[in-house]
Amino acid sequence: MISRRAFLLGSTLPLVMGLRPGFAQEACASQDHIVLLADYVIANRSKLPKLQNRRHGTVSAYLKIMYQQLGAEQIAALVEPLANAKVDRARELFLAWRISTDGLEATLTSATPEAQEDVLTLGEGFSPLRAATRSGEIAFFFDKLAAIPEENRHGLEKSAALSVIDVDDESKKALGAEALTRRLYVLAASLAATQDDANAWPVFLAALQDLRRAEALTTMLHWLPALKGKPALPRPAPANAEGQMVRSLLHETMIAAARIPERDYLVTYLNQTGDFAGAGRAAAAIIDLTREGAAIDMETAWLVIYESLVESSGKRAEIDEKLKNIAVNSVRFGGDNVREVLDHMLAIEALKTHAANGGASRPPELQGASAGFEPQYKAWQEAAAVIAAGGDLAALRSSGQKLLIAANLLFASGRHEELAKFLTSTVPNSDSIRLAELFAEALDRHCSGYLAFPAEAVLMPGAPMFRFEPQT
Repeated sequence: MISRRAFLLGSTLPLVMGLRPGFAQEACASQDHIVLLADYVIANRSKLPKLQNRRHGTVSAYLKIMYQQLGAEQIAALVEPLANAKVDRARELFLAWRISTDGLEATLTSATPEAQEDVLTLGEGFSPLRAATRSGEIAFFFDKLAAIPEENRHGLEKSAALSVIDVDDESKKALGAEALTRRLYVLAASLAATQDDANAWPVFLAALQDLRRAEALTTMLHWLPALKGKPALPRPAPANAEGQMVRSLLHETMIAAARIPERDYLVTYLNQTGDFAGAGRAAAAIIDLTREGAAIDMETAWLVIYESLVESSGKRAEIDEKLKNIAVNSVRFGGDNVREVLDHMLAIEALKTHAANGGASRPPELQGASAGFEPQYKAWQEAAAVIAAGGDLAALRSSGQKLLIAANLLFASGRHEELAKFLTSTVPNSDSIRLAELFAEALDRHCSGYLAFPAEAVLMPGAPMFRFEPQT
């Protein structure tokens, strides 16, 4: 049997979707479906018990803002109630928008002390930090950072640099120069380490003129170039060849993880198992597939990694047990651990063409699934048969599991309008609202990609950044 990796490498088809440069404004076929799903979540989240309803709404609000290009009054009316209700990440969204719209100094001047602290301590995630770094008020912002005791700001400085990892080298050089004049050494070093220009790091060290600090910064940030697919920062050689091999494999694994959209499990697998041979093989496969800027989707990456790990060890059952120990939550595929998620991905891959073409093709045999998945697979087959026949989907709303199966098959088979109608015509419940938000995000990744971000699986897994272009 031809491996999934070999098939993809030999294919003349594009490797699924890539990150869009900037915010493309052209309409896409799924735009209305994204808004429909977002509106469903926003309108119905309050019907859930308090602890559940706080989990949903912020991502939907952001997508609604971006796809409908809402005005300031509309955004405030949409987001403020979510923030007041303490919905997860709503304050992060509100702060990022306010900074981008009103400017950093004006926002902090009018903000509560708690909100000011959120921006200056990473208390509300990457989004406000990026908005501040992109605000154009660099002198004001960097002065604020410099006023924080040095030992308390290293993480904040590094995060500020990583929040703008996608900007061009010239912008990073300008930010780095401003940071260096204020002795924000970690910020300046992080900006240099994440440039495309291989000469950026030596130029930074020359400007720093502090050998001891240079060594400390190199030790702290040696891995950062992996996020851009670059070699590690130069450090003293390890004691032996084995140490050098371990270093190289760790860096290659980080490069691979940074190229996977949404979520990664390879780094966690390596940390938990120490399987350098398997992780190295998997990392090489991902790097090979993403050569010259090609992009793959999360499910392709996860399945290729799994296949590589099994091929390396030859012991599928042992790999399966290890993957069961890596917990996963809130992914649209369902499953509580990596092995369960992979089973669902394999079922989707096996049945999506059958569901898409009205049953004209026979579903291929399910391969690679775990030993206990066969009874569950019957539910996937039954749902695929109903979808392929154009049957009534009402029965697929009878449980959360059936709802998840149907939603995944509709999405994977390209029936996005039916997906949106199927979920939004379901009597609101915790499963339908959760899936509506997850699939709104998934559709965005096939549309304008507002929630997609370089190296997101490493920097912000499961918590996509809310980006706004500065308006002041």
